[in-house]
Amino acid sequence: MNFKNQLLAELSKRNTDYIASVADDDEKLFDQLMQLVLSNEKTVSGRAAWVIETVWLKYPNLINNHIDKMIDFLPQSRYDNQKRHFLKMLSTIDLKQLDEDRQGILLDCCFTWLEDPVYPTAVKMFSMQIIYNYIKIEPVLAGELAAIIENQFNDATPGFKNRGGKILKELYKVLG
Repeated sequence: MNFKNQLLAELSKRNTDYIASVADDDEKLFDQLMQLVLSNEKTVSGRAAWVIETVWLKYPNLINNHIDKMIDFLPQSRYDNQKRHFLKMLSTIDLKQLDEDRQGILLDCCFTWLEDPVYPTAVKMFSMQIIYNYIKIEPVLAGELAAIIENQFNDATPGFKNRGGKILKELYKVLG
């Protein structure tokens, strides 16, 4: 299958599910889809990220060989849908498995996107979740994350308030 042509054919859940079913748990096809995301090409890259996430939901281990590439790509990602799909997947990994450089890249992106009002709620929610996950390793950042969430809370979307409220509750336990 020519994934690029199929991705451009239609933006729909049906098309995404179809492409994901073709890729299934085939690592070579998954690699091809990942290359389309990493191309940073308008339209194709974000749609490929959606397919990657769809495959990941069924076969979560398929991203294991790509985690470093995903993190290295984040600072260069141009489109919010790329960020959203990658952050969703990365919010589920054990951050201890990452080297310090990758942890730094990921956290830097997450703090930047969480603090900047231009980013959509989903990017902010997954960013705050990743930072919170890291606080389990380094609790010293708990105060900073709590302050960022509190500063945005009153004017935030319901989704931000929902996730932010849950994370704040846990952060207050850490902060004592």
